Amino acid sequence: MNASDLPAVLYVDDDALNLRVFDANFGQRFRIFRCSSPNEALALLEQRRSEIGVVLSDQRMPGMTGVELLERARSIAPDARRMLVTAYADMQAVIDAVNRGQVTRYFVKPWDRAELLAALEDALKIARLELRIREVEGRMMKSERLATLGQVTAGIAHELMGPVGYLTQNVSSLQRDMERVVQYVSRHLATDPDAEVSSTIEDLPSLIKDLSEGATHLRGVALGLRAQARGEDMEATAEVAEVVSFAVKLARAEVRDRARLTSNGEPIRIVFGPVKLCQVLLNLIVNAAQAMEGTGRPGRIDVRWAARDEDVVLTVSDNGCGIPVALQEKVFQPLFTTKPVGIGTGLGLSICRELVMQFGGQLRLSSTPGEGTEIELTFKRAPLP
Repeated sequence: MNASDLPAVLYVDDDALNLRVFDANFGQRFRIFRCSSPNEALALLEQRRSEIGVVLSDQRMPGMTGVELLERARSIAPDARRMLVTAYADMQAVIDAVNRGQVTRYFVKPWDRAELLAALEDALKIARLELRIREVEGRMMKSERLATLGQVTAGIAHELMGPVGYLTQNVSSLQRDMERVVQYVSRHLATDPDAEVSSTIEDLPSLIKDLSEGATHLRGVALGLRAQARGEDMEATAEVAEVVSFAVKLARAEVRDRARLTSNGEPIRIVFGPVKLCQVLLNLIVNAAQAMEGTGRPGRIDVRWAARDEDVVLTVSDNGCGIPVALQEKVFQPLFTTKPVGIGTGLGLSICRELVMQFGGQLRLSSTPGEGTEIELTFKRAPLP
């Protein structure tokens, strides 16, 4: 932990000499914020509440007493230890401080340096321990969310496998049957031409081919989700240009009326499975398309990639509504979503980042509210065969 990350002491006194004396005695031992008025201290506490481990205040100050300050500090930064410096004649203030401000210590002027030093060290040790406890709690909550995500993923994979199996079998049967239908209709068109039927007959093979490829991809996604939930090693390489082309085709219906979708990059292989890469790209492209709602301008989604010495950087950018700064980290939390009920599940970006990081890659988000969002993916470059 860096020194700048350690809890600090906020010392409040309207006497400039006392502030200098305090700094001279303890400035080398602790990180200290000094304020000459209660209002200044409260403003600083609002801005940097997470950094303050101890609030130490003089009792007699113009406009607000130390007890009143500590009472308000308690509501702003409840985890900070509160201490009071008072005179012998102000014992009622000490009682008030204990009852109202819940101070942990009080010191009578003139304070003893060794006594105050020991008290500050103890209080900051407690603050550091509480900070570590919060960090551990945060990691535990993340682990629980990921465990929940794993269970959800396994359930999704299980539910997908049945319908996907039926779809794959029926598409194969449809392809065989459609060949006979096309041959039969083509013979009749020779004697009884119909432009609309001819156009439909010409489009049917490509439509069924797309349907077959989609079913194959869905099966691959389901197998990938199942493997991911089981923790199986599915390491493989993917040709970026091929996967991007397929993902763009699958996302066509979602993007069609919302944005112009372009892709640009040279053929290059990465250490990342093609099913996983398609899954990630589909999530990002669909998110980008949905971000166009309400912007009032023509939508644009760009997918581009470029190779470097040892890695490949793939970027998905859009000119949509952007993401508020306060939510830019939360969007990666499992089950968090800013979309209306029925539109977003809160699993997309979380899954994307977990998948990418599992293979030693990185995912970075940059977004400007009202202007757009850019997701940058970094993958390891696959060795040449």
